[in-house]
Amino acid sequence: MKDKSPRYRILIVDDHPLIREGLTSMLSRQDELSVCGEATDVDSAMSQITNLSPDLVILDMSLKSGTGLDVLKRLRTEKGGDPVRETRVLVHSMYEDSLYADRVLQAGAMGYVNKQESPETVLLAIRRILAGKVYLSPELTQRLLDRAVGQSPKPALGTVECLTDRELEIFRLIGEAVPTRVIADRLFLSVHTIETHRENIKKKMGIRNASELSQRAVQWVLESD
Repeated sequence: MKDKSPRYRILIVDDHPLIREGLTSMLSRQDELSVCGEATDVDSAMSQITNLSPDLVILDMSLKSGTGLDVLKRLRTEKGGDPVRETRVLVHSMYEDSLYADRVLQAGAMGYVNKQESPETVLLAIRRILAGKVYLSPELTQRLLDRAVGQSPKPALGTVECLTDRELEIFRLIGEAVPTRVIADRLFLSVHTIETHRENIKKKMGIRNASELSQRAVQWVLESD
């Protein structure tokens, strides 16, 4: 009798229960795919990756604590063994690819799919990555090609795209009304370092004071959600 057991095991890392449920339901209908576990933050994601050795991680950018970028960077630097180093990652995010796609690819992801894309597109991305290939939308592929040949402009000052990974993370936490001391503790940085990042964010985005910084950050978080 033909063995119908799934060949590929997938870990879902997302802090939204409905998203996890929807992905699990979709994957359960595919003969060659199965969900081996779920995680909602950076630490649980790393623990599950190490313990379960999934063939693929479907990773959200915004997690209960930390971000998808944190997971990718820890995967790249983790010294704990082959299961961590060999894990393939598909980022599945609500953010526009113009903001995060370049960042996650540089950090080691093999694909980026917006949560507004169809289930068929998500499955296509999963299967392409499991086959050892990179998945990008046609639009993102063209933008990366334009940038490679110098035809794509640099991110404009005044936009979130001009922020570094760390500045963008701090901007997001400000928008979630997380106090400076808590941001510092969460990122294992000093309060002085966080304040320096805040000043750099204000300069890059043309923001005049702390009140305007908070308003802009809150607005961006609400629009992203």
